[in-house]
Parts: sequence; structure tokens; C-alpha cells
Amino acid sequence: MEVRKSTRKIDKTLLVLVALVLIAVTIAFLTGGGQLALAGLRQAGRLAGTIWFRLILGFTLGGLIQVLVPRALIARWLGPASGLKGILIGSYTGMLMSGGPYVFLPIIASIYRAGAGVGPVIALLAGRSLLGIEMLIVWQMPFFGIQLPLARFIASLLLPPLIGLAGKAVYQAVTRTDEAIAAGEEKNAESKHAAEPDKPGTMPEQEDGKWT
Repeated sequence: MEVRKSTRKIDKTLLVLVALVLIAVTIAFLTGGGQLALAGLRQAGRLAGTIWFRLILGFTLGGLIQVLVPRALIARWLGPASGLKGILIGSYTGMLMSGGPYVFLPIIASIYRAGAGVGPVIALLAGRSLLGIEMLIVWQMPFFGIQLPLARFIASLLLPPLIGLAGKAVYQAVTRTDEAIAAGEEKNAESKHAAEPDKPGTMPEQEDGKWT
């Protein structure tokens, strides 16, 4: 059952990505013809050529963290049973993470696969986006001064825990809906199978005292 659920999620994600790419290519082709669509594909190739090695390093780091950090430790501090404590830890741990998406996303994904709960992971993502110290000091303060970024930072302090709690509730509601739909489909299939009349069997013929 778990393998079937994971496959269904992967298929949905893949289908959405393929659909979005096809829509974007179609819009580019209708807007500027084949040249514009080809220019977009070339730009995608240049982007992949720029960050592919960073992505590999990020995935490698995430895989190492997944095997080096004990699952029991993750379950204790960030697991589904950690409750509000796990959400708070996730919220304010994210603010300390540095690096681009190719660095922190594989790390967070590896923590999630190692047993972290939905709420803490959502809070971790929100904390990294809203309360990142690196973004505050390196990027925002040089452009806007101290007062405006600091005001935004303080005003955002309570948001990651709230996002973690709300995100967990939404995830559970969506998951229950998917499970109910899957259960209904299986029940309908079983009912249809039970309602089908059995096909009449054929009796074996007897020839020379032996059944054939």
C-alpha cells in the first residue's frame, strides 16, 4: 500500500511538471514562434550547465545526512509525535540554514525521509524562507539599511510555527481525502467484481475411463 501511494504521488508530480513545460513551450511557440521556444530551451540548458554540479553536491550532502543522523534522534525532535515542540524546533532551526536551494532543500528532504513529521518540515521550510539570517544580513540590510529588514524579521518571528500548524492540518485533510477516494475506488471495484456472474464452467470429458 505504501509503495502504491508513493508511486501515485510521484506520478502526479511528474504529470504536473510535464504539463507545465508543455504549456510554457506552447505559449512561447504561439507568442514568438519556434525561435522563442528554442531560445527558452537553450536558456534552460545554460541554467542546467551552471548548477548541475551544485545539485549533485547538494544531493550527496542530503544523502549523507540521511544515513549519518540517527533516525531515532530525528523522530525524537522532529517526528510526527513531537507536536508543537517539533514545529518550534523546525521553525527556528531553518533560520540558521545557509546556502542556496540546491543546498538546503536536499538537506530538508533527507530529514523528512528520515522520519521528520509534516508540521516540523513545513515549519522548517517557512523558517528558512522568512527568517534566514544569511538573507537578512548579507542581502537585505545592505540594500535597505537596518531598520526595515529588522522590522520585517521581528514581525515574521511568529509566522513559521503558525504555518507549520496550519500546513499540518491541511496536509492531513488532503491525505484523508485521497485515502477516502482510494478506498471508495477499491470498494467499487470489489462490488463490481462480486456482482459479475460466474462464468459457466465446462466439465471435463471422459474418454477410455480417464478424465481429459
